[in-house]
Amino acid sequence: MYTIFYRSIGIFHEHCINKILDDFVSAVKPKWANITGVFNPRGGITTTVSAQWKKPLEHIDA
Repeated sequence: MYTIFYRSIGIFHEHCINKILDDFVSAVKPKWANITGVFNPRGGITTTVSAQWKKPLEHIDA
C-alpha cells in the first residue's frame, strides 16, 4: 500500500525514490541502504533510478 500511494502523486522518479529511501532510513535505522525503482515505460522509455544511503561514521573524542 505504501508504494501504491505514489501512483497518484505527480513527482519525478528521482524524487520518488529519494522520498522512499528517506522514509525507509527513518523507520528502520539501517547501517546502509540501497533503493532501486524500475518505472513503467512512458513514451517507450523505461526508467530505472537508484539511491544509496550510508550511516555516517560516529565521531569519537579521545
